[in-house]
Amino acid sequence: MPKLTICGGGNAAHVLIGLAGQAGWEVNVFAPLADEANRLQAGGGITVRQHDKIIRGQARRISADPAEVIPGSEWVLLALPAFAHDTILRAIAHFLEPSVIVGALPARGGFDLAAQSILAGRNLTLFGLQTLPWACRITAYGQAVDILGVKDVVNLAARPPTLAPRLAKELATLFSVPLEPVSSFLTLTLANPGQLIHPGIIYGLCRGRETTTFTKDDIPLFYQGLDLSTAALLQAMSDEVQAITKALADHLPDLDPTEVVPLPTWLRRAYPADIADSSTLHRAFVTNRAYSGLRLPTRAVASERFAVDYTSRYLAEDVPYGLVVTRGLAELVAVQTPTIDEVIDWAQARLERCYLLDNRLSGPDLAETHAPQVYGIYSLEQMAAFL
Repeated sequence: MPKLTICGGGNAAHVLIGLAGQAGWEVNVFAPLADEANRLQAGGGITVRQHDKIIRGQARRISADPAEVIPGSEWVLLALPAFAHDTILRAIAHFLEPSVIVGALPARGGFDLAAQSILAGRNLTLFGLQTLPWACRITAYGQAVDILGVKDVVNLAARPPTLAPRLAKELATLFSVPLEPVSSFLTLTLANPGQLIHPGIIYGLCRGRETTTFTKDDIPLFYQGLDLSTAALLQAMSDEVQAITKALADHLPDLDPTEVVPLPTWLRRAYPADIADSSTLHRAFVTNRAYSGLRLPTRAVASERFAVDYTSRYLAEDVPYGLVVTRGLAELVAVQTPTIDEVIDWAQARLERCYLLDNRLSGPDLAETHAPQVYGIYSLEQMAAFL
């Protein structure tokens, strides 16, 4: 019976508790945030609903203390936002077994750089997924979660890279999603669709009306509220990532540029059964039933009024651990990224941070990100040493 510890208490952690428990894995949960451990414990197990399919699983032990759940783990899965990865890795480092496999769902840009830095000197296996396999939402905390959509295939990277095929095969069974091994973590950094989609759509929806408030019924649809101009913005960002990838691949033979597909291609591959019309990027978003009903992240600000929540993971995760990392790679190969820069410049103001300054990643808050420059990588030769 494989011994698994899930780090986190959010949507993905709920799904994993259900799936792994149902599959017969010995499941522990490390939930250090707020009172998540107590609330998960009180729930008595997780019911996972996917259309007409229902499964149920339960954790053996749930704790906010890593000493109670990490020792002896064969697998440790980080199912929480990228901004929590560094803190969690530092908390669990002392308790990890030498043979443990540590993975991130998903591994946002630079996860491998951060993990190698924090876990330096430990000969551990790392893996990461390009995205979460599921679109999922908790319906009753500690008790139930709905899977709204499942991706057709998800990329997996590993360190050492030779282990990626084996890990993909083992985890595909657990996640009930096909996993495709890729050549390196650099592929995941560049091919991360969330770094384009989430900041890009928020920028498109909110630019020029940043302080607008909504009634509950008027909160804009996030994906299916996409307009043509925002679709064009997303396409331009995707094109810039393709240019960065090509320039890097010309110098780094371990990077396979065919693994970093344009955003429209990724969307069609990820949701082939959910998209009614894939003729354009715009139509692929607005006709994707997996995105149905999902709205712009907001927070209550007055009686029955809601404002955009700029602290949501759509910016707080996908900018410092997505776009900024990719922008850092662009600097290594001197590729210009005007559209990405435009979105970063707007988003960092919403986050009250400064990463991009005078057209370079030299802002005072850069150290909070996973950009390669944070880890002393300023050249292609230094980047190659991490692959």
